[in-house]
Amino acid sequence: MMKITTLTTMFSRWFSNAADIPDSIRITLPMLVSLGMFYSLGFTSAGISGLITAWLLGTQARSLPYLKRLQILSISAVITVMATYLAFLVFDNMWLSAITLCSIAILYGLMSNQRPHIRLFGYNFGFIYIMAIHFAAVGDSFTIILMANIFAALCVMLSSLILWPFFNGRILQQHTVTVDNALTDWLNELRFSDNEAQLAAKRQFFYQSAHNLAYYSNSISSSKRAIKIKIELQRLLEMSEYIICLERALSFDLHQSTRIRLFKWIELTVEQLKNNQQITATFATNEYKNTPYIIDIIEKFKRCYNFDTFSSPDNSKNIYLFTSDSAAFIGDFCQALKFNSKEWRHAGKIAVTLAVTQFLTEFYHLPQGYWISLTAFIVLLTSSMAVTNHRIWNRFYGTALGGIYCFVCLYFIPPQHLILLTSISVFFAFTSYHKDRYDIHVFWLTSMIVFAISLLSPDNTYVSFYRIIDTLFGVTIAFSVNYFIAPSWTMTWLDRHTSNMIKSQILYVAVLNKPQWEQKINLYQSQQRYYALNGEVMNLLREPNLSPRTSKDWLSLLVLIQRLNDGLLLATKLGIQSNESHATARWIRQLQWIEQTFPDRCKHGEMPPFDTETTPIPEDMLCALIEKDIQQLTAWMLYQRAFVV
Repeated sequence: MMKITTLTTMFSRWFSNAADIPDSIRITLPMLVSLGMFYSLGFTSAGISGLITAWLLGTQARSLPYLKRLQILSISAVITVMATYLAFLVFDNMWLSAITLCSIAILYGLMSNQRPHIRLFGYNFGFIYIMAIHFAAVGDSFTIILMANIFAALCVMLSSLILWPFFNGRILQQHTVTVDNALTDWLNELRFSDNEAQLAAKRQFFYQSAHNLAYYSNSISSSKRAIKIKIELQRLLEMSEYIICLERALSFDLHQSTRIRLFKWIELTVEQLKNNQQITATFATNEYKNTPYIIDIIEKFKRCYNFDTFSSPDNSKNIYLFTSDSAAFIGDFCQALKFNSKEWRHAGKIAVTLAVTQFLTEFYHLPQGYWISLTAFIVLLTSSMAVTNHRIWNRFYGTALGGIYCFVCLYFIPPQHLILLTSISVFFAFTSYHKDRYDIHVFWLTSMIVFAISLLSPDNTYVSFYRIIDTLFGVTIAFSVNYFIAPSWTMTWLDRHTSNMIKSQILYVAVLNKPQWEQKINLYQSQQRYYALNGEVMNLLREPNLSPRTSKDWLSLLVLIQRLNDGLLLATKLGIQSNESHATARWIRQLQWIEQTFPDRCKHGEMPPFDTETTPIPEDMLCALIEKDIQQLTAWMLYQRAFVV
């Protein structure tokens, strides 16, 4: 029975969930229509071009509101025309075409910090340009290729927008329900587990759902409805902050009686939230210390859900309520243009890689050598060494297995069935697209491309081997540039992110006695920097030859910083209610010492002066939590010191 279950689990990884199949069909249908129409008219190259254009644009329209899809796909259609025209304009001049390709690569690299659908503009431009260069070089008609690309773009628009009148409100409803359920599940998890990793996963899922709803609300045509959604989302985000406060309070050494009564309150509250009822559950007071904090959190949580009304939220101050695409694009692009930014390095890496692949293709007159450039372009999507290496490996062996599968099919199946084989591969490529298994997606993608290219020369059964060789070249070149010419190890950027995080904590402590709106601004900035640091640490964990000590150290630092941030949030929501209010000056001094010491933490020599006198942990819960968090951060810093011989 266990073996059958294991085989079923392994087999299911090759396909998407049932809920993903409609979106997979939406992507595959325009691809097959574009290929079938132009192939039946005798323009096979144009059919392949339409197939790839529909692929690129179809994946860009995923997870977007319908109105936003229309806007994004319209821009992508224009970009498709521009890329095709530019390729046919410069294809006969090797130097000009190479310079153009490197310029596109630099632009794409500078856009690597953009939102996914904006970043794909640069990716689609480069991909279509490389393909069109090949079609132009072998003498295909510009008019036919352009018509195929435009037809594919129109098919994608139609398939992406055809269900607009039926599902527009339903998608919004699904987002809203997901956010509500995520908040309730997170609160309920406090009763069952004190495992920080499990609670962090629940928290992350809630905020990711909130991101999706917030972004969706930016594209709703009715401004009144959009404001209503954002106000309701602001209420949920406010409630989530009180859940963080409860989570932090439960980490304190509360009396067992207090803990049991709090769990009972959470159980009743979760039941009322699930039934969309007002929260009437009460927390019985007792004589133990620190219960006023618990009571305060609970009463504010209830008031926030039952009675509070929010005015129009200031979206620019809240990272969860996204700004518009245009404002985000300008801000992120200006950030990327800064000297010595990670995006500049990534842009240079892609440009060098594509220059090398283009030179080899021209010098050796490789047949279908454009796929070498495409392979290198695909695997260098991200600037992270770890993620790129992961993609390189998956790309290689996914392609190798796909090539073997294609060779067997081409050898035994008659050429007249090629269009059927292509259609099957297209479908499976995008039913596995939603999975995290990039290698499986590459397997089916390889078979799709090989079968499509085989339509140009049905008698050549060795085209799959050429495809593997092209991928091997592309992957090897990308790997070599990634490692030896322009490496971008995550460790080189971590210190900068950590220093920014500590600075934001200092600013956060400094405004604890300031008005609520000023504390909110620092809260959002601190959270934004934490997520940036968290992303970099997750990339670091995937890098090769990382020692267990290093990975554990950075993971522990993430936990300590999040604890401190949550403790400061608790102080923001409740205010310091004890005689320890003067402690904020001491906390700032301690954090400033950590900031000064951090860049040189692993070097020999004297550390900046620090008051080594151990501050006793106060009895007040809020101050005790923050004091303990800062002491643990200090201990982490001292533990990083090099051993002096």
